[in-house]
Amino acid sequence: MTRSLLLVSLAAGSLTAPVPAYPAATELAIRAITVRPAEPVVGAHDSVSLVIDVIARGARGKNGVTVKVEPGVPPGPLLSAKPPVSDTPDLPPDSGPALPGPSSPSSPSSPGTSAESPGTSGAPDTAPGLVPEDSPSGGAAGAPLAQLPLAIVANPKLDLQKAPFASTLPNRLVWRQAEAPPARMAGDWQTWRFLPDKKLNRFYPTGTWTISATARGADGATVTEYASFELRRATKLSSVRVERAPKSAGGVRLRGSLTRIDPRGFTDFGPYAKQRLRLQWRGEGSPAWEDVAETTTDAAGAFVQTVPSRRGGLWRVHFPGNPHYASYTTKPRQIAS
Repeated sequence: MTRSLLLVSLAAGSLTAPVPAYPAATELAIRAITVRPAEPVVGAHDSVSLVIDVIARGARGKNGVTVKVEPGVPPGPLLSAKPPVSDTPDLPPDSGPALPGPSSPSSPSSPGTSAESPGTSGAPDTAPGLVPEDSPSGGAAGAPLAQLPLAIVANPKLDLQKAPFASTLPNRLVWRQAEAPPARMAGDWQTWRFLPDKKLNRFYPTGTWTISATARGADGATVTEYASFELRRATKLSSVRVERAPKSAGGVRLRGSLTRIDPRGFTDFGPYAKQRLRLQWRGEGSPAWEDVAETTTDAAGAFVQTVPSRRGGLWRVHFPGNPHYASYTTKPRQIAS
């Protein structure tokens, strides 16, 4: 009798025990989009291989996260900066740059816009053309990467098929997902890495480029966030001299020339006219450079400027750059005897 009562008591207890709750579905979200190098600059013969990392959670499937890269400003707000995720895994050296934390400050983005998956752009190929240097974004905004470069200067005398750069552009550029599975991090976050099949060179539009990252959940829902970077061409200050000015003028004379990568491909570096340069001086033992004067390059990219003499110290010339061309600073120089 006692044994029967005990069994009944155990059965009753099992009816009142709390039922274990199943974990809720992971919220679909993108935490950060980073690109390395953060400020890509292309030269005359070299190109840039961008690596894109997307930190997301709730994404499902082999193509749970996809990216689209194109010139132009983002169609929506940039992804807001958030605290870095802990337990970031260390990747081997050959897998690309180390995983960064979110860095670019911006405002929240509105989810729900889908993006093309890598390699699915079906736009027809477009003949390479010349990009207006003064255009706001360095190219036509919103056109898919497969069509680059986009803007063609109206010049009936220019035969694009015979231009030296006509055969340098690939038919299609694709950002493919790295072969390794997404790296897992704390809080169900994963890092999806994308590598380019081709590289960006001087014939692609400079200025603002947009990265659209789309995460897809198991139920088919999507979240899209945006990031941007600036693609620039290289510049160079050459034949820079610092010397004493004639006694009649007094002071110190700085001269040289500023050149830039030719986007047409006819030459490597060409004159960069009508650009403001900063002439800087640093006293002996001082860590800070001081702007002492400004000058503007002429039609041939040359400059010459006389500034008041200063005792000892070092001189240099600085080009601050712009949305299409990178900055350049000469090495410190003493006054030539």
